[in-house]
Amino acid sequence: MTSKELVLNFVNQYRKPFDANQIAEMTGLGVSDVEPIISDLVADGTIKRISDREDIYARSNRFITKSANQMRPNWYFDPQAALALLNLIERGSYTSIRGIAADFGRSRQWVFVYLEALASMGVIGLNEHGYCVLTKRDVNKVGIKIKPGILKELIAHCNELRKQQKLQDNLDAWNLKVEGQEPLEKEIEAFDRFNQVAMQALKILQRKMTLDVDIAIE
Repeated sequence: MTSKELVLNFVNQYRKPFDANQIAEMTGLGVSDVEPIISDLVADGTIKRISDREDIYARSNRFITKSANQMRPNWYFDPQAALALLNLIERGSYTSIRGIAADFGRSRQWVFVYLEALASMGVIGLNEHGYCVLTKRDVNKVGIKIKPGILKELIAHCNELRKQQKLQDNLDAWNLKVEGQEPLEKEIEAFDRFNQVAMQALKILQRKMTLDVDIAIE
């Protein structure tokens, strides 16, 4: 994604006035890179300066819905909607996009696009229970960075972990079958046998001592 595309994506997402420093902070670009792009956007009418004293700008049309992200050119990523989606995933246990879409009241395409954007930021992942929230930090930057195919990568990685876990479980079950009882149970049985022998020896010793005392008295 080019510097101009990053700035445009920010402009189309941000609903409040902004300046070059704020854009630089949110996109990771330098202020010197942002300023000429702002000049171009003012010139073509995308944004407008709203202060005579300070370099503060706003979108010319506050209801622009087209995202500047060329990987998703027809999407406007709403941070509030993304946060609501994260809250839903956090409360539930979802293994499919279909299930999320049904509970969230959005299309599967919408959920897929947002999940892809959130996964690209490292905000969501997959575990044995399904989709999970890793963090909610920087959710306001959703859509700025997108890695196509990342959901497939997560699913493939999760499936591989499950496969390895299954193999380990099978190996543990095989070892248990070969070795028999657990080591701790073996130790307990060995202690019980030792204890029984010791108690028998103690009883014999006590009888012998009693006999010796009787003999000495006589």
